[in-house]
Amino acid sequence: MIRAQDMAENRTERLRSGVFSAERDGHTHLMAWPHHISLPASHRTTEVIAALAGTGQPAGANDPVTEQLRREGWLDEQFSDDCGLAFVVRPLRARRPVPAVGGQLDLSRYAVIRAEAGALLVESPLASAEITIHRRKLLADAFAPATDSAAASDGLAVALREQLLATGFLADSDGEQAQELRYRQWAPHELLFHDRSRLGYRGYVGDGFGGTWWGRLAGFAPEPAVPPPYPGPRVGLAVPDLTDRRLSEGSYLDVIERRRSERVHDDESLISVDQLGELLYRTARVRRLHEEDGVEFVSSPRPSGGSVYELELYPVVTRCSGLGSGLYHYDAHRHELELVRPVDHYAVRRMLRVASQGSTSGAVPQVLLVVAARVGRVMWKYEGMGYAVVLKNTGVLFHALAGTCSAMGLAGCPLGTDDAVAFTEATDRDPLVECSVGQFIVGSSFRLHEEHIR
Repeated sequence: MIRAQDMAENRTERLRSGVFSAERDGHTHLMAWPHHISLPASHRTTEVIAALAGTGQPAGANDPVTEQLRREGWLDEQFSDDCGLAFVVRPLRARRPVPAVGGQLDLSRYAVIRAEAGALLVESPLASAEITIHRRKLLADAFAPATDSAAASDGLAVALREQLLATGFLADSDGEQAQELRYRQWAPHELLFHDRSRLGYRGYVGDGFGGTWWGRLAGFAPEPAVPPPYPGPRVGLAVPDLTDRRLSEGSYLDVIERRRSERVHDDESLISVDQLGELLYRTARVRRLHEEDGVEFVSSPRPSGGSVYELELYPVVTRCSGLGSGLYHYDAHRHELELVRPVDHYAVRRMLRVASQGSTSGAVPQVLLVVAARVGRVMWKYEGMGYAVVLKNTGVLFHALAGTCSAMGLAGCPLGTDDAVAFTEATDRDPLVECSVGQFIVGSSFRLHEEHIR
């Protein structure tokens, strides 16, 4: 059994991976995106950096160079014993001071533990490091009650708990994370998603993040631009004549300034199938499709990350002049609707109920546009940020729909909720392949009717 006081000789420090060095103006510069540190150039500095970049050195060295590198988060720390590697602490940034503890320490609500390559990876958007645990029992022993003398005396378990505290994984149950608004306003999954879908401290674009085309490198074929069709009846939509729109609708400024979110529709003057078709044509149709290196790229009226256009629109029609009710899929390549389910299908009814509640009006919309994403179109190319791109593209689509509704005199409103489970049940699509990501309601406007009366 290794005692806690013996841990120094079983702890090795090594320069973090991906570090470049350069000598300039009498200083040694170390760079590892997005970090930079400048050290006085000397024989000793060169010697220490060479040792740390090689096999590493026993922890505990207190020379100024090592201390500065350790303090500012440049050194990986490996903990081991006679049985081999136990856990590794990989810094992401400089450590913050450990806050005073006034209550019971436990794992922070923002800490996440997951399996990776046979080990456990402990991460948190608030921590200064990631910890990879190669012996799972250590994690349990680190939180063993004081009455468990065997676990409490295990030096590696003690060292792991000390590292969890020093790097920000432990929190006081009565401390700032429980009391302060700046923490409480973030749900754990939202803060982690925000942190991990951006570069942050982990590296640079292309290093496991961004448009790496990892799917091609892994041997997967790209998703085609055209989705698999539904077997239901198809409804051809009229192609609108946009010649006079440039004169009749006013400037872009006029359109945006008169835009309003309208949640209730005028059922005495229903939206028509031609209006719905024009809205879809102006915001979501495929103008062109071309192929490069085996990947199909799309041109559409709105922008989309990577020109892959993963979003699909599913109109749920309840009351529309010239079009029967039902859940439809908009075929943006052929400007047609294809029936997916009748409107009285239980999952379709649930989507409508969620939309009516999400709009705060309680009214069933004349048309609910369900936005779905064929995520493979994006995620085959983008690594670490694919879903964030999908959500940003959804916001762009919402803006296009809202502006076009304003131009056409329709009532439109994006919603903050959607029922992804109901979408899956209604369409039978694999939710890992195509999933619901948003809802937008549209119908006829009372405001337009009132303007005509005036």
